[in-house]
Amino acid sequence: MQSLSRRPLLVALALVLAACGGETGATTSQPAAETTAAPNPTTVSPTTTGGEATTSSVEPTTSATSLASTTSLGTGQPAIRIDEVVFAGEPYLVIANKGTGPGSSGGFWICQFPSYFELPAFELQPGERLTVPLGEGIVPDLVGVIGTVDVIRPIGVIDAEGGEIGLYSADRFNDPEAIVDYLEWGSGNHARSGVAVQAQIWVDGGFVEVPPELLAIVAQAFPTLGPDDWFAEIGG
Repeated sequence: MQSLSRRPLLVALALVLAACGGETGATTSQPAAETTAAPNPTTVSPTTTGGEATTSSVEPTTSATSLASTTSLGTGQPAIRIDEVVFAGEPYLVIANKGTGPGSSGGFWICQFPSYFELPAFELQPGERLTVPLGEGIVPDLVGVIGTVDVIRPIGVIDAEGGEIGLYSADRFNDPEAIVDYLEWGSGNHARSGVAVQAQIWVDGGFVEVPPELLAIVAQAFPTLGPDDWFAEIGG
């Protein structure tokens, strides 16, 4: 009699164990798509420029920081930018304050990879310019120019057939938040063009076409966001 009373209990226990096993199987067979995390949309792929590589994780709008700061200038804000690159005779670079208030050129860097030059501090009123010799000759007197930088060391040979010039607000040359202006001519995809593209101040693969007898390349807009905002000046 005692063995007969245990039989219903054993049957009930077996049914409970079977039910638990069924639930476990359903959990482990969950589709992989539901358990796989979506890729992080804020990760920027590594950018290699001239042997240097950097990987940054930023918000999608961060790369437009320099662009936003130039297009929404308020009253009294400076904007130190590249104004002109002259190739004729002794080459030189013109830096201008295109903002609405005074500002200093101190702390800005000129980049012509792999050479760099930190600008000394010149107080520039809106519209005033600063010349930077790219050779060893004398820079001519220009209207609105308040000074000429005494370049202690060269920043590389400038070639009218093809090259690049970048202007940075800090010595972080792979950082799209530090680059504020960029110019590329003759051919595309120079060392710092990728940084300028991330900062949305240049067009991927774009460059200013170099005509024969090139005299200078002059900015035609503010801010400059690509080759169409620059004018190649020629002479006879």
